[in-house]
Parts: sequence; C-alpha cells; structure tokens
Amino acid sequence: MEVFAGGVGNSDAFFMDLVAIIDDSLANASRSAAIRHQILQLGLTFMCGISQLSPGAYFLRRNLFPSIVAFIKESDTEQYAFEAVLFLAVLADFHKSDAARLNPYLSQIKETKDIDLMKKVCWAANFALVASINRYQEISDDDVSPALASTFGTLIASLRPDRALSTTPVDPPRELFKNQPIEATVILLPLYEFLRGNVLFSSVFLSSNEPDRTIPSPSSTLLTLSSYLLTHATSTSQPRSVAYANLCINCLLALVETDAVLVALSKPNNKPIRLCRQRLPVLPIPRSGRPPLCALLDCCVLWLRHNLHMRLEVHLYTRCIWVCHRVVFYLQKARLRLEYEWKELWSAILGLLHFLAAKLDNLVTAGGVELLIRETIFLLSLCLSKCETFLPTPQALHDFVV
Repeated sequence: MEVFAGGVGNSDAFFMDLVAIIDDSLANASRSAAIRHQILQLGLTFMCGISQLSPGAYFLRRNLFPSIVAFIKESDTEQYAFEAVLFLAVLADFHKSDAARLNPYLSQIKETKDIDLMKKVCWAANFALVASINRYQEISDDDVSPALASTFGTLIASLRPDRALSTTPVDPPRELFKNQPIEATVILLPLYEFLRGNVLFSSVFLSSNEPDRTIPSPSSTLLTLSSYLLTHATSTSQPRSVAYANLCINCLLALVETDAVLVALSKPNNKPIRLCRQRLPVLPIPRSGRPPLCALLDCCVLWLRHNLHMRLEVHLYTRCIWVCHRVVFYLQKARLRLEYEWKELWSAILGLLHFLAAKLDNLVTAGGVELLIRETIFLLSLCLSKCETFLPTPQALHDFVV
C-alpha cells in the first residue's frame, strides 16, 4: 500500500480507482483489443502477485464478473480468453476457504446459465490442455499406433549401441520431465471451479466438440492430460507437478460426483482417448469404442501405481480412492456391467495396501494414513459385496475373488 498509494490513508481511493479502471476498460468495446488485453494482464498480474493479501479484497467490492464475461465472449478479444478465464478463477479463489460467501465471483460461477460463456471456457481450456499434452508427447512418443515415419524412427533408434542388446523396454529418464507440465496447465484451476460449482457446466463440458475433428473433445483432452500428469507427478520431486496433480484429481472427483456425468461417461465412445504409456508397467492397449469412464479409471490406476514413495501424497491417494469408490458405487447402483480391465485396478489397489503395510512406520506424511487405509478397505468391501452387479463376465468375477 505504501508503494502503490503512498500510504494506508490513500489506499482505499487508489485501489478502488484501479479496480474501476480495469472494470470499465474490459467492458469497453470501443477500446482496442491490445489495450484491453494489457489491462487484463495488469489485473491478473496484480492478483497473482498479492496472492491472498488484503489488497485483493478491493476486487470483491466491485464485481468484475460481467466485464470479464463480456471480454471472453467478444470476437475481438476471444483470443485472450485463456487469460480472462484464469483471471476469473483467481478472483474466485481469493480467500475462498474463509470468506466464500463474500466472494461474488464464486457465487456467479455457480449460478450462471450463460451457455456461450461456458463454451468459451471449454474452448480455451481445450486449447491449453492440448498444448500441455503435446509437450509430454514431444519428450517421449508413446503412441500405440505409430505411423510409418515414427516406426522407421524407432527401428533406427533400436540400432543404437546402447539399445542394441536391450531385451526389455525401459522408462525414459525422469529428468526429461522435470519442467512438466507447462504453464498452460494452470487452466485446470478455472476448469475445477466451474466443474465443482456449476452443474450445467458439466453437461456443456461433456457435450462440447471441436469444429476441427482432429482435435479431441474437452472431456477427452482432460482425461488424456490427467494420465500424463498422474503418471509423472512425483517422479522428479517437483512440488509444482504435485500441485497440478492435485488440481487434476479434484477435477476428476468433481466430474464423478454427478450422476448425469457418469451416465454420459458410461456411453460407448467412437473416438479413442489416448493415455500415457511413458512409464512401466504400461496400461493394456484399450479396445475401440470403450466408454470414457474406462479411461477415467485408467487415470486412477496410473496415479495409484506410479506415485508410491516414502514421502507419500496421502491426501491425493485418498481422493483418488474416492473417485474409484464413486464410480463403483454408481455402476452397482445402475447395475451397469462395465467392460474394463478390472485386474489393473485390483492390482493397483492391492499394491497400495501392500506398500502401506510394509512401509507404514517409515512414511513421511502430513497425516491421514489411517483415513486412506480405511477408505481403501471400504472400497474393496463395496467391490466384494456388489461385484456381481458391475463386473462384466464370470471370469472377471473369478479374477477379483481369487
């Protein structure tokens, strides 16, 4: 306040003027798009810089939601929708835990029925998430159906002296992923706020399709990126990758908390959803036409399988178990027999319990291990008592029980 306003006594007038300028400029279509973009960046930089400190409260005194929405929807400024959506999410996140009722952005995200806004949010999110996925795939091409060129490249690579005598596949060096995910992945924050707060947004998110059929739908993109994030989250001990994994699991949990979403995810999908195959053991090659719900369970398997470390992310494991529990509960309630590689899930869950039993005394955690064990046992108990209602074949039932 001393730097910006020259003292506490002048802070109210200064910061309210700043908020008013940002608000009026974003809504003023007569200004050039470049100027409005710079003003948007000013507001976003300011809010990110002060984090949860008191100057951010000035943005709660004047509601910028209509101005930001207008900015997102206008054709002249839609190219900056990513930053505008992020600005909205940062504002909604200000003192969310202790003053949520006073935050107009949270309430308006929850109450809005603006379909055009939601479609723009989905479009911006899809664009950013595709960019994040591409960076992972540039590091290591894990496509299960490679083209002729990549097949030839793999053949040439196999002739290298260091690989000529290799008889088993190897993981790419984990150091290659230390800078992943890229900054664009922060779009998960507004995506989470909308998925968690607005039921209508979930249906728009699932039904949105790109005009370019080569680009996957937003829901498929989220599942694909989730597989990469959850595979590599703790492989390089980078706190930011764990933070993004946290956002990702919370997005998945927000999705499965709604029955209508689970109904949609249970329907056959003609477009394959590509999942991460960059760490061993890899997932089985998915069959064509399987429901997206199978890909969601695969993401859970990847997290359960690849992040067992002495410094265990207990709360994320617990949330992942909740996702699995919610899916199984829905399947048994709907008596829907899901054609899925259930052995992969059973193996991952039992692997978690075995790890906890063997390493319990040496784990470095912030607590919550007892809750994780209890929730995992509850999940297995539900599966065991209701397995005949959701497992697809007698063989799948036999594999689970035995």
